[in-house]
Amino acid sequence: MIRYLITAAILCLPIAASGAQPDEGPPRWAANIARKQQVIMHGLPRAYAAARDPSPDTRDKLRRGAALFERHCAACHGWNGQGGGPEAFALVPAPADLEWLARTPKGRADPYIYWAIAEGGREFESDMPVFKGRLAKRDIWSLVAYIRAGLPRRSP
Repeated sequence: MIRYLITAAILCLPIAASGAQPDEGPPRWAANIARKQQVIMHGLPRAYAAARDPSPDTRDKLRRGAALFERHCAACHGWNGQGGGPEAFALVPAPADLEWLARTPKGRADPYIYWAIAEGGREFESDMPVFKGRLAKRDIWSLVAYIRAGLPRRSP
């Protein structure tokens, strides 16, 4: 009998959790989709649309990007960038999968990645923090380069 009660409680938990979300704004699970939809419909915000990394991708830059990723990103996005870090389970929506960004054309992906890191996810009801006041532009570009390099665990 206890097994049936536990099973029923587990099955009802997602239904109860979805009903506990606030009625204002889009559903929290839609944040990742909302960011991409905004770019498709309206493009990047003007301040980021023409953003280009002023420095070449060097070993030092990728090492700095790896260290910054470990310090600020891996807990949520995971070392492989697929959104499965140790803190990811508590986040709604789940952290974005960054792995696909390494395979997108550089000129198109770099401004998008920079914007997402700099502005965070508040606008999309995501827990992604804003980094433009916490990290220097050089550091954000190092993170962009590291993500674009495929998130290599070992220093190049």
